[in-house]
Amino acid sequence: PEATAMRPARALIDLAALRHNYELARRRHGGRALAVIKANAYGHGAVRCAQALAAMADGFAVAFLDEALELRAAGISHPILLLEGVFDGAELALAASHGLWPVVHHEAQLRMIETSSLTTPLRVWLKVNSGMNRAGFADTAVAAAWQRLRACGKEAEITLISHFARADEAQEPTTTEHIACFDAATHGLHGAHSLANSSAI
Repeated sequence: PEATAMRPARALIDLAALRHNYELARRRHGGRALAVIKANAYGHGAVRCAQALAAMADGFAVAFLDEALELRAAGISHPILLLEGVFDGAELALAASHGLWPVVHHEAQLRMIETSSLTTPLRVWLKVNSGMNRAGFADTAVAAAWQRLRACGKEAEITLISHFARADEAQEPTTTEHIACFDAATHGLHGAHSLANSSAI
């Protein structure tokens, strides 16, 4: 078949607008906010976006280790959260050596930390499946996972997190249900809570 000519496409990213939007979200949230720049900042250029936000961002979040290492190689020293966590012992060691914060959302990741020979305590983000059903420990398993992390002595701090399925639908009761599930699952467990994605803010 005859080749079809492609029209040239060009995207211009306004970094001043990016900074304004981050600051607006952070102000409306009222607390600390990580700038999520996974998937090459959703195609906008992760390194350039991180550099543009460096003076104001509390930290960054990416999907997996290679994305975080690209930022470290570019000189980004902020905290970086690994939303998918790590997938083997070598990744766990690299995450620890680069000061990355792994999400722990299933049994294999929890066991990996327990059996590791880490000497540097991790800042771990323990994910609760509060109803989205994509990742995270079931509400009935959260307390036990938290206790195991504390008992292994390889965590410096545990942040408790979840994710909303329909936060962009203001009249949808699902988000309230997610919050109630999260609150019940984490009751009595020490640690910061992180729930507010952009839609929730």
